[in-house]
Amino acid sequence: MTPALRLLLAFRAVSRKADRLYMFLGYICGLELLLLAFFITYQVVARKLDWVRAPGTDAMIGYVLAMAATWALAYSLRSDAHVRIDFLLPYMGSRIRAIADWTALFAIGFFGGVTAWKMWENVISDFQGGVVTNDYPLTPLFIPKAVVAVGFSLLVLSAGQMMLTMVFERCLPRIHRAMGGGDIP
Repeated sequence: MTPALRLLLAFRAVSRKADRLYMFLGYICGLELLLLAFFITYQVVARKLDWVRAPGTDAMIGYVLAMAATWALAYSLRSDAHVRIDFLLPYMGSRIRAIADWTALFAIGFFGGVTAWKMWENVISDFQGGVVTNDYPLTPLFIPKAVVAVGFSLLVLSAGQMMLTMVFERCLPRIHRAMGGGDIP
C-alpha cells in the first residue's frame, strides 16, 4: 500500500464521518423547523382562543431560525442541495467544469469564512461586554451569535472538505499508480 493510497483512504474515512455529522445536523435542523411550525400554530390558535401563550416567542423563534438556517448550510452543500446555475454545465468540458466547481466552492468558503470570522469577533465582543437582548427573556447576546458562527464555520469546513476531495480524488490515484500501486478500491 503506497502512502498516496493510505492518504486517500484516510481522507475518505474522515469525509464519511464529517458527512454523517452534516447529515445529522441537517435532520436536526429540519426537525427544529417542523417543531417550530407546530409551536407557531399553537401560538396563533392560543391567541384566538385566549389560551395560555408562551412569553418571549419572537426571540425564541429567531434563535431557532438562526440555528436551523445556518447549521444546515454544510449539509445542503455536501448533498448538492444548494442552488446553482446549471444551464452552462452541459456545454463545459470536464476540466472547465471542475475549475468552475472549485471556484464556486472557494467563493462559498471565502464568504462563509469572512462571515464566521466576523461573527466570532462579535461573539467575543458581546461576551466580554456582557451584552443581553432588550426583550424577554434577557438572553446573553453572545449565545445566539455563537450558534450562527458555528453554522458558518461548519460551512467553511464542508467547502474546504469538498475542495480537498476534488484535488485528492484527481491527484492521489495518479501518484499511487506512479509509485507502482494497482487499482484503488
